Amino acid sequence: MTPTFIRPAALRQGDTVAALSLSSGFASEVPHRYEAGRRQARAALGWNIILASNALKGEEYLYRNPQARADDLHWALENREVAGILSMIGGDDSVRLLPLVDLGVIRANP
Repeated sequence: MTPTFIRPAALRQGDTVAALSLSSGFASEVPHRYEAGRRQARAALGWNIILASNALKGEEYLYRNPQARADDLHWALENREVAGILSMIGGDDSVRLLPLVDLGVIRANP
């Protein structure tokens, strides 16, 4: 069986976009950069950026708790108000989420 790629709808002005930290928690070290990006996304694209609950909990916490990062991803996918997802920071540590990601959640919420 050939996998099918489901293309989600394009984001529009007024859409809500969830900001997640799927790898490093470094974004917590530079919150002013997150706020600047949030303001810019609103001004330039009209998006309402909301923060996942664990996204700014810090590098050490997110490193030790990959389940918290996976929980944020699942929350964003299942949240009917969220039209898109942005990873505030990504990298090689995001691979640790793979065994924790519920593919059924992704399949049900493309």
